[in-house]
Amino acid sequence: MMQTQATADWGLAAKARATRTLQDLHVLPLFPVPTLLLLAACLGGFALSAWGMLAGGLSPWLGVPIGAVLVYASFTVLHDGTHRAISRNPLLNEIIGTMGGQILLPGIEVAVYRHLHLEHHKHTGHHTEDPDDILVRPLPGSLPSMVFIDVVWFFWYMKRFNRWPALQNARFVFGFTLYVAWHAAWIASPYATDWLIAWMLPQRLGLGILTYLFAHIQHPPGIMQNDHPLHATVMIERNPLALAFMLGQSAHLMHHLYPQLPFYRLEAGWQAASALLSPRRLNFRGLFDPGNPSAPAAEMPWLEARIAVVEDIAAGIRLFTLEGVQGPLPVFEAGAHVDLRLGPSVVRQYSLIGMPGVAGRWQIAVKREAEGRGGSIAVHERLLAGAAINVGRPRNHFPLTIGSGRHILVAGGIGITPLLSMAYALSGRGFELHVFARDESHAPFGTSLSRFPFRDRIGTHYDQGKGFPETAVAAVLGPWREGDRIYLCGPAGFMAFVTRSATAMGWPEDTISTESFSPQDDTPQKAFTLELARARQQLEVPAGVAITDVLDKARLSVDTLCRRGICGTCRCRLVSGAVVHRDSVLTPAERAAGQFIPCVSRGTGENVVVLDL
Repeated sequence: MMQTQATADWGLAAKARATRTLQDLHVLPLFPVPTLLLLAACLGGFALSAWGMLAGGLSPWLGVPIGAVLVYASFTVLHDGTHRAISRNPLLNEIIGTMGGQILLPGIEVAVYRHLHLEHHKHTGHHTEDPDDILVRPLPGSLPSMVFIDVVWFFWYMKRFNRWPALQNARFVFGFTLYVAWHAAWIASPYATDWLIAWMLPQRLGLGILTYLFAHIQHPPGIMQNDHPLHATVMIERNPLALAFMLGQSAHLMHHLYPQLPFYRLEAGWQAASALLSPRRLNFRGLFDPGNPSAPAAEMPWLEARIAVVEDIAAGIRLFTLEGVQGPLPVFEAGAHVDLRLGPSVVRQYSLIGMPGVAGRWQIAVKREAEGRGGSIAVHERLLAGAAINVGRPRNHFPLTIGSGRHILVAGGIGITPLLSMAYALSGRGFELHVFARDESHAPFGTSLSRFPFRDRIGTHYDQGKGFPETAVAAVLGPWREGDRIYLCGPAGFMAFVTRSATAMGWPEDTISTESFSPQDDTPQKAFTLELARARQQLEVPAGVAITDVLDKARLSVDTLCRRGICGTCRCRLVSGAVVHRDSVLTPAERAAGQFIPCVSRGTGENVVVLDL
């Protein structure tokens, strides 16, 4: 199976996002008690500290730092509101989020800050498109920007004014007009000195703390989220001081991957996803660490290998046997995959086939994808017998856990590749390997499955292109018993079908392990008509073009971040129409209730898709 490194990292994030734990953590309360308590503490504490300084009972040397910390803490409420991570009620989310921003950015509603902050998420690490990029530069050059980041944000936005929809621009101008008016009114008043001590100094110091902790130490310069989603945001070392003072944002990587997690659940999100993400050698640093984390471009030295044998094993599928130039290739675990460097900036990954734990030759199977991004075509055309190739060291995001129950390996077509190494590892134990394909000629090793020593444990299932009924899956899986596990690999649509069938039969979701490099479904994309119910406008969505791209072109954009169906930022309501869901965000119940992720999901082409936009 094939992927770029960025796609692999996003795939890991999608795999974690689809787990029951992270699904549950994303369910927001109606009245968020932790957020409301934080808001009350910030507003009440700030008012008391200001009153204390003005009344003479609290020294400004103590009151200003206290106020600054409360200004800094209030950003967390605004921040969660920006990502609609406060309340499941949209109106409450906007009201609470806007209130959270009033001692930090008076007059600015949460929707105005959202325009800026989502651009930071989309373009983290980009020197011109990330509005926060100036903050990550080495001290002391970035210090003025930390204290006056609001000025930087304003001019950054105005330079791109013609890029945004008219309504968004109007809200931005109105919000910043109120913000400037707030300053001007106090400066012109007889109370300018009191205002300076009670608000201006704490606010500027609070902005400095905020931008240092959220941008300077957590976003290494030049590492772009699009290329390195797991390394463009640094994790802060886990210690009580960081956990308490940063209000959960010491796990800021979790926020960038899953921005709709509220602050008080980010640490739980890290605990849920860390087992999957940690093997990617995440960057950690301390609160006052001057080090400069780097992208993982050179984290694995390349090994020299050559193609020993090439074999056609199905229609459009070839088996490649690789051998090391300077000795045996390293051992690998069942379910592992390896990088192939096909060019200076072209890297693809494929699952390893064969006996795990034994050094020597490797085997990979590659399906030629005529409509792919060129990697599989390059493999088929260039990797002939004797060709040299650079390979990485094996990594495993699809580990096998050998237990006491049944191990059922279910493959959809080329998805058999990681399952074969699992079958080798399970030899002598109770397991079954079931291969689902169109027909024998399209199934990898379809005519030669007898070559494997566990051939008597392999079942083949062919649908002749008509689709498999749920009864076919039910017959393979049978009822769940304690200790039983399913290992599932194949196209996303096939895996979703098998998972639905298994859970309907009583299989717990946490007993189903899947290998998926992309949250998107592999069904053919067709053109369709999109209707926006509120805007009263129809748009044509061509085949292969995302709904969000069409909206952007029409300057009718919705809020987006990952554009990979992982973060949930662009979530909207489906009014009517036949659609294909391709996201890793929505539960079956949410899809049934009409929720929709337009950055990856789309219409089937059968009728008009109507969205509540």
